[in-house]
Amino acid sequence: MKQLKYFIADVKRAIGRKKLRIFTVFFTRSFWGLFNYRIERCGYDLFGSFYPVIRILYLPFSFVFQTISNIDIHYKADIKGGLLIHHPALGVVINGVCVIGFNLTLTGGNVLGINKPCEKGDFVIGNNCNLGANATIIGPLKLGNKIRVGANACVVNSYSDSGLVLVGIPAKPKENV
Repeated sequence: MKQLKYFIADVKRAIGRKKLRIFTVFFTRSFWGLFNYRIERCGYDLFGSFYPVIRILYLPFSFVFQTISNIDIHYKADIKGGLLIHHPALGVVINGVCVIGFNLTLTGGNVLGINKPCEKGDFVIGNNCNLGANATIIGPLKLGNKIRVGANACVVNSYSDSGLVLVGIPAKPKENV
């Protein structure tokens, strides 16, 4: 039930202030990628460690949704509501150990991955964060709330302060924002 609430928040965020946009949202790649993730996450929440066995029945549908949407979000990733993906044609990949707060915005071409084994809770992104085009986050790391990551930046270090703008490779806080 929690995933349905989060999915409604995703759709509302995609619609924005123009309520008639609801008729076009259902035809976007982002909608189907998020739909696939929320269905899989719901199955994982319901069946826990038994879900990988049940998932075999759903895999053909999942592959179709991933092909259509170009979005690959692992079902173990814990993402709160309000996820917005602007240009999924560039591709989006989110690892299964990620814990992500409310209202994450991905511009497209984003990868949230890990470079060494870690546990759930070692890779955390706060609320109201925004990743520019082709921005990459490689964990394990923790980012605070309201962090903006510039286009093509690669974040490899933790930043717990709120409201930072991270740019460059490796990404560092930008001065005088």
